[in-house]
Amino acid sequence: MVVNEASMKMKIKKLKPQKIIDMLNKKELFVIDVRPQNFKRDASFIAGSIHCPLLDLSDRFHEFPKDKKILITDWAMRQSPLAAKYLIGKGYKVIGILKGGIERWKNDKYPVEDR
Repeated sequence: MVVNEASMKMKIKKLKPQKIIDMLNKKELFVIDVRPQNFKRDASFIAGSIHCPLLDLSDRFHEFPKDKKILITDWAMRQSPLAAKYLIGKGYKVIGILKGGIERWKNDKYPVEDR
């Protein structure tokens, strides 16, 4: 994955859970969780999300739909901004990252599935 000056300056929207829940319920979003494979802190994911660790993103991005809106998440917004910038650079419709990550999603009592 390449990080250049232009991508470092790119602004990524941080979307609050209440802003995206309707889009999720209507199946309008493709959600990618970029936490590491061996993340042991919590095994909760947004239902239906795809787990693709940030380190695997450059090998797997072609698996994602280019015609859907994409939301990127992780545990607490540390890896998701870089993943969002990378996918935007590849021409994907990334609408933003989940503000507060799964940690906030779960604390705000939005539905999760354990894996």
